[in-house]
Amino acid sequence: MIRVTCALIGCLVVLAASYASADDSSAALDAGGLVLTHSADIRMAAEDLYVSPKEVRVRFTFANDSRKDIDTIVAFPLPDIDNYKFWGEAVGTVTGDPVNFVGFEVKEDGRKIPFQVEQHAIFSGRDVTDIVKSAGAPVNVVVDGGTKAMESLPKRALDALSRAGLVERDGNDTIAKWTTRTKFFWQQHFPAGKTVALDERYQPVTGQSFFSDEELKDGKSEDAQYWQNTFCLDGPTRSSIAGKLSAAKKTNSENMGGLLNAFTTDYVLVTGNNWKGPIGHFHLTVDKLTKENVLSMCWDGALKKASANTFEAERENFAPARDIRLLVLTSAPPPG
Repeated sequence: MIRVTCALIGCLVVLAASYASADDSSAALDAGGLVLTHSADIRMAAEDLYVSPKEVRVRFTFANDSRKDIDTIVAFPLPDIDNYKFWGEAVGTVTGDPVNFVGFEVKEDGRKIPFQVEQHAIFSGRDVTDIVKSAGAPVNVVVDGGTKAMESLPKRALDALSRAGLVERDGNDTIAKWTTRTKFFWQQHFPAGKTVALDERYQPVTGQSFFSDEELKDGKSEDAQYWQNTFCLDGPTRSSIAGKLSAAKKTNSENMGGLLNAFTTDYVLVTGNNWKGPIGHFHLTVDKLTKENVLSMCWDGALKKASANTFEAERENFAPARDIRLLVLTSAPPPG
């Protein structure tokens, strides 16, 4: 296993101002690749994956090994949104679209593929979409003013949701208890004995929080164990981060107290195992956006520097055993 260290990658600069403000933190949500309804004949010949805190791009090359054309459903599941959890905890970067909140698009030969959408409200394992919609409530409460829409529901609608156990009253607040589950899907044609290339891109739901000296204390706290185990922070990396924290204290002592911004981006890679056999050729690029930033992640195998801010890996006949969890650390700006 390689641990990507600060000595290899360099450290710290501020990301775009579109991220969460300095007095907030937000959660990352994972999304990933394409999911195929079962087929014994279609394999993923290649996957070329680019991951950064701002964008995920993937080129998939699929091969139909059979002697007949195959038409089947291909899906892209979005991360679930727990509306109850994110009433009190901010979700990371999303678009203003309550359905396509990651700005997903997919192309074949440069042409956008139109896709269908399924979005459901799920509570305690039950589909409660009809109840939610009949009350006039938004299925996705977290995105695009959904909280205000809940507040403006008439009493009769709120009472109906309460009787169904789907909301919780907290003073003047009405908190949705269902999870929003969204999936995009389309019919894909795979010609016999040929390959099909699909290009997918979306904005990941990158989370933001703060990183302090406490996170470097040799795994003595739960927070320290989380950062060190989840992102493979080894000794040299921790030493480099400690130096940046010390510098940040001198620079921003009156404002931020020497905190760093931690941006986390997750990519579900193990769905590559849903196709026939392993991924034939896998190419990964991870981008920390600027050469000054810290990047760390757990990765099995070689991860080589490709440019000032990108690292690459290649694998043949690759059956991924873990998902990608990317950490990018930046200096924390003073609050505006």
